[in-house]
Amino acid sequence: MQKEKNLNKNIVRNFGRSAQTYHQRAEIQRKVANGLVASLRPWKDILPPGPILEVGCGTGFLTGNMINEFPERDFVITDASPEMVQFAKEQLGEENNRSFKVLNVDDIEKTEPKYACIVSNFAAQWFGDTAVGLEKLGEMLLPGGLLLVAFPGDHSFAEWYENCLELGLPFTANPMPNVEEVVVKLSVGPYQIDYYENDLYQEFGNALSFFRHIKEIGAGESLTGKSLSAKQLRLLSKHWDEKCNPVKVKWHVVYLAAKKDG
Repeated sequence: MQKEKNLNKNIVRNFGRSAQTYHQRAEIQRKVANGLVASLRPWKDILPPGPILEVGCGTGFLTGNMINEFPERDFVITDASPEMVQFAKEQLGEENNRSFKVLNVDDIEKTEPKYACIVSNFAAQWFGDTAVGLEKLGEMLLPGGLLLVAFPGDHSFAEWYENCLELGLPFTANPMPNVEEVVVKLSVGPYQIDYYENDLYQEFGNALSFFRHIKEIGAGESLTGKSLSAKQLRLLSKHWDEKCNPVKVKWHVVYLAAKKDG
């Protein structure tokens, strides 16, 4: 248990240190944020009165779009990283209807329902347990409220896995949530659930550029307990580069909406 807590601290620290490069280079995360806002529009006129909570604001990709969509709503904008919260605040500016706070979903205890909508982009995969974290957030919704999240699913990085398998090397990518398992667990609660999946591809000049990118955006902390030696990493990169030019990496993106019964 202590090891898990320390790793979580490392994740938060890494994202905090990477705020600037994340903002510049997290292309997939920015694209998914735009898609998340688009998927919210059909729900826009049926949300109950109340504020909107964002979990895992990062540098504000989703936040800015949400503020534009709901200029009349109050916003509570949060991230587990104080540096990310500060970066988002500087990007978006302080207004009377916006409050910025540090929030780690794993630390949430039972709270009273008070939000009309809770949104989260590319954060749920970092919860100690994705389904449990989403259940906690669901409990914070008002009746008729909406939980809308996007996260990378467990079919992400298939090319990375295949190359490791071919070479007999450890696959060191962090495990991503299985959408069916998450939906089944959430379905026990008072929610109407809808979701869809979409594969997005990102190109890199070579495999090392991809691995460097993961670290540059703060997502390089491995939770698997596995690692590659420098020699193994060179072998993997060379093998991948010889097969593909440029290197294409798949992000299996899950968009999930859970409407709380009114």
